[in-house]
Amino acid sequence: MKHDGQEPKSNFGNSKKKIKAFVAIGILAALAIGVSLIMLTSSSPASKTPSGSVPIDSMGMMHLHTHLTLVIDGKDTTVPAQIGIDSTLWNDHSLDSYGMTGMAPLHTHDTSGMIHVESYKVKDYYLGQLLAIWGLNLSDYKQVTLTVNGQPFPDYQNYVFKDGDKITLSFNTK
Repeated sequence: MKHDGQEPKSNFGNSKKKIKAFVAIGILAALAIGVSLIMLTSSSPASKTPSGSVPIDSMGMMHLHTHLTLVIDGKDTTVPAQIGIDSTLWNDHSLDSYGMTGMAPLHTHDTSGMIHVESYKVKDYYLGQLLAIWGLNLSDYKQVTLTVNGQPFPDYQNYVFKDGDKITLSFNTK
């Protein structure tokens, strides 16, 4: 039926607009969900390590310090300077890609016993790895003990370096 000489308006044009609006809203919702999931799964590097909070320096490197006291045959012994820097004290290069050029990510600078962990990769680093870099093989010694902050630690090779820890590694050569 005609009124005023015009055909009735079709709702088809209005339906097209509604479909486009629903599609646009669906796309925006999918994008928002995708961005949210990305943000949740790609948190800061420090939160990706099982060991918890990790200090990050101004260059974006994981950077922590653990103090090592070395006791051989019951006597305090100096921890060598330049472990992981001097070629004679840098025997294992398996972690080199994680450290700065010219030094392993696990190293010493001086004889204070301070172990430096400086790495572009936030991950757990172990005393066993430092010993391999150093070239100190303790497998021939029957009595090797480790204390961490004064508490016995059952498996010295699997101690994970943590910032501020004080560790004592003892072994007998006789």
